[in-house]
Amino acid sequence: MLTDPRVVYLFLYVRDMDVSRDFFERTLGLRVLEEDAQSVKYDTGEVILALNRASDFGVTLPGEHDHSTDIVFLVDDVDRARAALEARGVTFTETHRYEIGAITDFYDPDGHWFTLYETSEESLTWPSGDRIEAVRALSHRRGESTVAADDGFTLDGKPLIYLFLFVRDADEAFALYSQTLGIRDLEGGPCSRASTADEEGVVKYDTGGIILTTHSLETVREEEEIIDHPCPPRTVNPVEMGGKAVVLHAPDIEVTVKNLREKGVDFPEGVVRSGIGATARFVDPSGHVFFLYEPSPESLRLPSGEVLRRVLAETY
Repeated sequence: MLTDPRVVYLFLYVRDMDVSRDFFERTLGLRVLEEDAQSVKYDTGEVILALNRASDFGVTLPGEHDHSTDIVFLVDDVDRARAALEARGVTFTETHRYEIGAITDFYDPDGHWFTLYETSEESLTWPSGDRIEAVRALSHRRGESTVAADDGFTLDGKPLIYLFLFVRDADEAFALYSQTLGIRDLEGGPCSRASTADEEGVVKYDTGGIILTTHSLETVREEEEIIDHPCPPRTVNPVEMGGKAVVLHAPDIEVTVKNLREKGVDFPEGVVRSGIGATARFVDPSGHVFFLYEPSPESLRLPSGEVLRRVLAETY
């Protein structure tokens, strides 16, 4: 069981670091925390987005859009955000408005799926609404981007708020995330006794300032529905699963790995230690990749460590 199940990093694997950096920095306007020849880290609110070169980690990326995971930015005005980013070359799907609010999707150069999300009044009355409002308040308090672009809008200062993982079986996913890992469900699960306007099979978990959410695949949607808006997809390509990884905080990784192994979680490489700390990799039943991470004292002195300390200190 995880004692502090916060998502602290989201790893994205990319083919060409220069191309991806141009997209995330020049086009989207994200602020760099740290960089080296193989990776770059961005401040995306209550989680750190890190790009890693896929070839350095033996990761194969699909030659199509990745519909296994949806990475969601919280914005105050989706129309303004869309217009500003379209002017800088981003291609969006149609904007959809329904009970949850307004959403529009786009993809990075490697096909990773992103969404801009503007909340509705109704969505903020759901159990997850308190967390969204808390994260929004934190981002406003820290200030918006000072980088001028088009009308002044960039995604710098706009937090990642949701991470949707599409799963083959909702009950199977719940058994791992809730019962084995011990992550509390904020909404949609049997413990929360509440659900959103989304389809059955959506569970939102308390993973800190970004809400990890499992969503069942929907196998009967028409092809034109997928093109118009892929959520939820009918199927996912297993190759897609390795293109990103979710990193959960584990303050005592040795004890956590031992306990989870006793519950049947497989850590093929065991605990791996380096200058940044200790990690342990596992894969969920649908193929989504996770790392447990115990930061080293040295890593916490880096610029990303300052953000990490801030994230771990928040109570929301």
